[in-house]
Amino acid sequence: MRGSSVFRWLLVGGALALSACGSGASAPGGSAAVPAAPPAAAGSAPAAQLPAAPTAAATAPANLTHARFGSQLVAGDVALFVADDLGYFQQHGIDFELVPFSSASEMIPALATDQLEVGSLAANPAGFNAIARGVPIKSVLDKGSFPPGQGDQALAIRKEVYDAGRGHTLSDLKGLNIGFTPPGKGTTSACALSAGMQRAGASLDELVIQPLNFPDMVPALANGAIDGAMITEPFLTRAVQQGSAVRVMGIDQMYPNFQISTLGFAPSFIANRPAAKGFAAAYILASRAYIDAVAGRPSPITRARIDELIAEHTKIDAATVHEMGLPGLNPNGLPNKDAMMYCYQFFRDQGLIPEPVTDAQFASLWATDLVNEVLDEIGRVPE
Repeated sequence: MRGSSVFRWLLVGGALALSACGSGASAPGGSAAVPAAPPAAAGSAPAAQLPAAPTAAATAPANLTHARFGSQLVAGDVALFVADDLGYFQQHGIDFELVPFSSASEMIPALATDQLEVGSLAANPAGFNAIARGVPIKSVLDKGSFPPGQGDQALAIRKEVYDAGRGHTLSDLKGLNIGFTPPGKGTTSACALSAGMQRAGASLDELVIQPLNFPDMVPALANGAIDGAMITEPFLTRAVQQGSAVRVMGIDQMYPNFQISTLGFAPSFIANRPAAKGFAAAYILASRAYIDAVAGRPSPITRARIDELIAEHTKIDAATVHEMGLPGLNPNGLPNKDAMMYCYQFFRDQGLIPEPVTDAQFASLWATDLVNEVLDEIGRVPE
């Protein structure tokens, strides 16, 4: 990997953020039917043995395509860390570079103007509004999902509140002050919790929402400023270890297979089909290696090495990484479009997406056809 460098962008029309989702289904649009509630939680299916990925000793193509990936240096980028560490990018013709960004919002104009080849697309209203304005981004691969029993974000309740008998279930949150990342309801965390509360016969409107950044939630739980939080790792583990919070329910239980982010490709990069397919193949193989290692199955990478890679890039100590909940990934790289459409309708109902995204705009967004081309070549595995 080339040395990391920081890019600064002049943002047109303000910072944007984008999310995409997808299963293999046909692309829905603004008028498509959206499920009134997510599927009920189900138990995890037995883990299937995934085929071994190629070794790092394989011969790389002579000519590499440079691909800059915009990263917030979070654990959710783990498959990219693994693909780079195992040499998969180079084997598939990619000269990979991590470019640090402070937020996913800043990546959208960089992707749209080909200043990045690949970036994270977060699921929030700003992203849908960007699509409605015609921002030419392609959503390609799953980057953060919540299969049953997996995932790195959950509802935590302050221990004093929990010990007093409150907040044990999603139907018992009325009146509690719950922290969400800004702006509160306009986040994927709020969409996921709303889905879970709806299934429990409750409503997000029953909460007092407190906008807080994830790092600020830890002291807020400790000093009683909030009663709970939709909090991600490693901050969740830190709060639990400090004895100030109790983990109540993960997003995987609120909305099984929820899609929180995807990998987006710049227009010129996806037009370079061999390079785009090479990147996708490396990423999917790395995701499978990661999934196997975390599950304790044979893998070209060890769980200890994964902990080291996350610690190296996020500056979280490896011991905490080993204890915390790790990101969930789809072994075939396909995002969950149904979850995306559920959140789209949720944000529309909240009045956060003034102009609807058209069928044509949604159809232009999804690029899972490229993923299916790659899967036809490397094979599919059970999910």
